[in-house]
Order: sequence, then C-alpha cells, then structure tokens
Amino acid sequence: MAKQVYYEDVKVGEDLPSFFVDYDPLRIVLQVSGSQDYNPGHHNVEVARGDGRPDVFAQNSFLLSLCTRVVTDWCGDEGWLKKFRMEMRRVNLIGDRLTFKGKVTGKHIEDGQHIVDLEVWGENPRDGVSVPCRGEVLLPSKTK
Repeated sequence: MAKQVYYEDVKVGEDLPSFFVDYDPLRIVLQVSGSQDYNPGHHNVEVARGDGRPDVFAQNSFLLSLCTRVVTDWCGDEGWLKKFRMEMRRVNLIGDRLTFKGKVTGKHIEDGQHIVDLEVWGENPRDGVSVPCRGEVLLPSKTK
C-alpha cells in the first residue's frame, strides 16, 4: 500500500516516483490476453510492417494504464484521479524499455477540493517522450 500523500505536503516541481517496463514478447501476451484487443499490429510483425511500422507496437490502453499507474501509486488510497488526458506522439516498439515518470506542475483549492496538477509521461530510448499526459488529482487535506 502506498503512503498517503496530503495536499499540504505536495510541492510544485516535485517528481513522482518512476518505474520502467520492458516491452517484450511476454508483456505482449499478457496485455493482449488481458485486454482482449487482438489487433494483429500489436503481435504480428508482418502486419505491423505492412502498416508501415518497423515492428509490433504497444497498445494505447496498455500505455494509458502505465501512465495512470504513476499517479495512483503516488497519490495513496485517499487520492482521486479527477482528470487525465493522454496523447500518443511516438510508437513504442517491442524491445523498448518504457519508462514512466511524472511531476507536480501546480496546486489549487477549488470549491473545497484540494487539487494537484500533474504532468505524466512515458518515454522510450529512441524518441524520449512518446506518451505525454496531463492530469488532476484530488488529495485529502490535513486540515479538512
């Protein structure tokens, strides 16, 4: 269980804990079986190359889950993901070590809600940031 983060303790500019995932054949099998997304571009090299990609590539839903994990691992059980937006900018390919990171970009109180603004992203070794995201999290306050 993650340590609970409170609004008062968050500093603008602070980094969220990061992690990485090796996008390998086992990860593809696990993702496809879990999502039931059988698009052959995600697991068949010939199909992916026929579509103009160099190899099989990571699914959007898989990348979204890893980007949101940055937030949910950080904010604790009482934190609440209010808004989240993800963009696909670059293709993440089999063999990539995908790293997921985030940082606090702002904080404010609105209608009694303690809101923290975040930038989150996934990156691969070829392109750097491949999946930029923005989000808002509601955090508990020590003062209520």
